[in-house]
Amino acid sequence: MFIFLGSLFFVNYYIKKLFNYIYILIFLTSSLLASKIMEDSVNQINEFYPDNINIEHKLYKLTKEDKKSQNVVRQKYFRKELNVWRIQLSDSTYRFAILDNVKGKSMPITFLTIFNEEKKLSNAAVIKYREAYGGEVGRQSWLTQFNEYTDESNYKVGDGVSGISGATISVYSMSKGIHKLSIIIDSIIGSYNES
Repeated sequence: MFIFLGSLFFVNYYIKKLFNYIYILIFLTSSLLASKIMEDSVNQINEFYPDNINIEHKLYKLTKEDKKSQNVVRQKYFRKELNVWRIQLSDSTYRFAILDNVKGKSMPITFLTIFNEEKKLSNAAVIKYREAYGGEVGRQSWLTQFNEYTDESNYKVGDGVSGISGATISVYSMSKGIHKLSIIIDSIIGSYNES
């Protein structure tokens, strides 16, 4: 009996050690991936606006009022905050970039939206697509249909938004995600004016 309990303790000790190493590995991997996504986002902003004067980043904490947009579009936010950039252009106007995630078939799609001061979408890009199928939603030829869209635009797939054969889930997710951000862009712009 003593030998059995001793071997159980031994196994339990090493299983805990193994889980600690796995946790550390996952943490380090996710940190590296997150920094790569942030870097890719800034690179995409610079590609859209190569003559920008300044890019200012901050974490925007979603308010209770912001979270009401989830009910409008029937899609939840992945996190309690969003990465947001204010981009100052050479003509003294600003653009506001928002990085968010939506759920694809089984994995998140990380995308960037950029709005102008009139709260109209100027640009959108898929930063990270993690599925084997449906990546067509990352094509600029599909994403440009959202340019000039506001929170009042028609985001209905098949009516105001073109569908993509074989990417139905991704199309619906991206349309809802862009719509959701168009609802809260006013609050995001306001948060910069307050600071």
